Amino acid sequence: MIKKLVAVLVSMILLGCSGDKGKQNSKGNLGKNIKISEIKPEKITKLNISSGVTEPLNEVKVVTKTGGTVKQINFKNGDKVKKNQIVIVLEDQEVQSAYLKAQAAYISNEADFEIKKKSYEKFKQLYDKHLISEDEYLVKRTNYLQSEGSLKTSEATYLAAKKDYEDLVVRAKLDGVVTDLDLKLYEKIAPNSDLVTIVDDSKILVKTGVSVHEISELAVGNRAEIDLEGITNNYFGNVYEINPVANKDNKRYQIKVEIDNPEGKIKKGMYSKVLVETGNKNGYLVPKNAIVIKELYSYIFVVEDGEAKRIKVERGYSNDDKQEIISDELYSNMKLVTEGQFLLEDRDKVNILN
Repeated sequence: MIKKLVAVLVSMILLGCSGDKGKQNSKGNLGKNIKISEIKPEKITKLNISSGVTEPLNEVKVVTKTGGTVKQINFKNGDKVKKNQIVIVLEDQEVQSAYLKAQAAYISNEADFEIKKKSYEKFKQLYDKHLISEDEYLVKRTNYLQSEGSLKTSEATYLAAKKDYEDLVVRAKLDGVVTDLDLKLYEKIAPNSDLVTIVDDSKILVKTGVSVHEISELAVGNRAEIDLEGITNNYFGNVYEINPVANKDNKRYQIKVEIDNPEGKIKKGMYSKVLVETGNKNGYLVPKNAIVIKELYSYIFVVEDGEAKRIKVERGYSNDDKQEIISDELYSNMKLVTEGQFLLEDRDKVNILN
């Protein structure tokens, strides 16, 4: 009986010791391991991200008014040309004939005008001295004015015919690259047909749009980054033009970004992603991987009094690998959890690792 009582007491003592040890282990647990960083308010560059299409800053499309037969082609698509170089030569007998006739008529009317002008001036002097009658003077004056009108009419006809004739020789209007040339020698070209386009690709524009909330802070000269389809390296440019009237369909304001293109790698019609700086603001930026998504909401964890506190945040502007977060609970020098946050629950004990 005494042996049984001693055995029960020993068992109770061992169980008690075991329970105390369990409680110590529980109290000795330092929590979940995490890493933190302190964040402070900083200047955030606001960016508008949109898509755009490239176009040359300057280009000239040549359209033939008269048409004609292709007599000469000096360049092909992709060739570089200098201003005033001859690109195409057309031939048209009717245009040449009209030019020569107009030229002859103009020369004849010019000579007739000079004769009648001198006669009028002579008779005017006589009339002023009362040496001839008013009727004689008025006849000379009428002849002079009619001759002047005929000269001006023939000059207009001559200048138009001359331009048509000179336009048979198509010259580059600027330094650039030949594009949209699709002609063959001796091909008959109809009037008002497109012949060729000369593109100055030293500077490129990208057309895109911004919202009504961003237009007020946008200005000509604002910096922009352009990610072009098919080109590895991004380009940087500046806002060149802002349309103050919104597009009636999408309610966005069109802007154009200018990019230097010294090597000619950017081509007309390339699609691109455009990041335009629309201003600055103060706010909190955190690493994007510090944000936890749960049930479609965004959260961060901060450390307060040795515990993890979960804060619901809204997303603002994105700058590279950092994300602006917005919440009334944010404060300066907050201890943001940057590693281990995906294993945390609100009010978990934490162990901060160096």
